[in-house]
Amino acid sequence: MFKKEFNINSRFKLNGKHYTKNELISFCKNKSSKNNEVYSFIIDLLSNKRTIKVQTSGSTGNPKTYSIKKSKMISSAKKTKKFFNLKQGDKALLCLPISFIAGKMMVVRALTIGLDLVIKKPCDKPLEKLNQNFDFAAMTVHQLNNSIKNINKIKCLIVGGSPVNESLKEKITYKTKGVYETYGMTETLSHVALKNLSKGEKEFSSLPGVEFSSRNGVLVINASYISKRPIITNDIVELISETRFVWIGRKDYVINSGGIKTNPEIIEKKLNPFYSSKFIICGIPHEKLGEQIVLVFENKIPSNHTLCFNELGLYEKPKEVFCLKSFKYLNGKIERKYIQNEIIKMKNEKSN
Repeated sequence: MFKKEFNINSRFKLNGKHYTKNELISFCKNKSSKNNEVYSFIIDLLSNKRTIKVQTSGSTGNPKTYSIKKSKMISSAKKTKKFFNLKQGDKALLCLPISFIAGKMMVVRALTIGLDLVIKKPCDKPLEKLNQNFDFAAMTVHQLNNSIKNINKIKCLIVGGSPVNESLKEKITYKTKGVYETYGMTETLSHVALKNLSKGEKEFSSLPGVEFSSRNGVLVINASYISKRPIITNDIVELISETRFVWIGRKDYVINSGGIKTNPEIIEKKLNPFYSSKFIICGIPHEKLGEQIVLVFENKIPSNHTLCFNELGLYEKPKEVFCLKSFKYLNGKIERKYIQNEIIKMKNEKSN
């Protein structure tokens, strides 16, 4: 049961400085007047309201706003503490946007566990010009890719928002201390499962108190500290056990071409080792097949882009190749629907 007040851990520090609760509220009010969302969120968190409003990223559909109980956020923070053995006084880095759940949960963890939270304005290279080491941090895949040379400044790093591609995994496996890919969403209050990329793990393992099942081919999450009801996802997985699974891809991205259903993320995984350019696989309307598989590059089409098609199955090979000057991103994720619509427009313009 959540008490009337959100009490902060006595060991909590903000940018290296101790604050009492009243001092922290006063400090944040002064900072929030300068349109700083982090400090506005801390004020909201420390208020007597039982809930916090959170917004989904909108990368897999229209953005939605939820009211989340603070008590559930605290429970989630304690699960992360237990999994990583985080301690009072550990130094944590916040370099994610506070507008989404991943950034919000970093603040909740710091206040609940008693971490020394260092705030860095979100940017592509968050470790640049930071001359200190951290016990715990969270990044997007894009931030991680730009921080490889400095990544061992962080003892334990969680990365999420989108899948980690194979070329980035090669830079991490057996070459870093503790980089974990996360599985989760707004509704699960950030991650409910993790995969140790530094050790080359292929499967996600659940946090304490989380179990998984499968329904109609998609993952179902059972976590009583978050929801009394099972959370039905849109993710296709290979279920290994009640606590482990291999992620395959999103059900809503599946391409139905001539009755053959193909997951674009499986094809992308096969092509990743061959391209340094960013790309996606998607389906566009086709008069006879219903949909056809196409390959879309960002900025430039590599000259040898068809050579690796032999690695693909008969029904996985792209029928056409396109290029957009730049992809659209949201919270570090490629907006697939936007790119798909742009290609459909391009295709229609050519045929008219």
